[in-house]
Formats: sequence, structure tokens, C-alpha cells
Amino acid sequence: MMAWPGDQESATQVVVELMKNAIEHVGPQHPEGQLILNLIVSEDETLLVAVTDPSPAFPDFLTAITAQKSTGLANIRELGGETTWRPSDDGDAKTVQVLIRHPSPAVDFH
Repeated sequence: MMAWPGDQESATQVVVELMKNAIEHVGPQHPEGQLILNLIVSEDETLLVAVTDPSPAFPDFLTAITAQKSTGLANIRELGGETTWRPSDDGDAKTVQVLIRHPSPAVDFH
């Protein structure tokens, strides 16, 4: 991510929101589980932020990404991230991923 030419502050906020969501919503049910963070920059300078956690379900995904209140995934949407999720092939985990295209949309934090 360090070499990604996009908005580093927004990208960092996306990482924080995804990790915080996983800890808050998955951690209590899976205290011995692990979180895996992957950051990938594609050739077209799109940043992929992916967090894999030990819960295979995401029952309120559509509600979470379309929320009008200040939630983690709603904040990610405001930062220009496109959020998706998928269960793992073995059904024991899921990955929530966010694409941030470069150039990132301008965001006014004031």
C-alpha cells in the first residue's frame, strides 16, 4: 500500500474500519480465531483491502453497506470504497474486501 498513489489517509481508514468491524462483530464469537489482512495494488492502481475472519456468515451485509448512519461499512462507502464479501471455499471463514480506485474521489473531512 505504501507505493499506492491514491489517498493514503482514506486507505488507512478503510483498513481500520474493516479490522475494527471484524474484531467487534466476529471476535466475541471466535476469540481464538485469527484475522488476515491482505493489501494488493493492481496494475491499474486499484487498491484491494481484504480482511478474512473466522465467521462464514454476513447476514446483514446489504443493510451495513447501505446504512445512512455512521457505521464502519457506510464510512468505507463515503471514502469511495466498493465493498463485497464472500465465504471461503471450505465454508469456515469469510473475506470482506474493499476496492479503492485511483484516483480516489475527493472527500471533504471538514
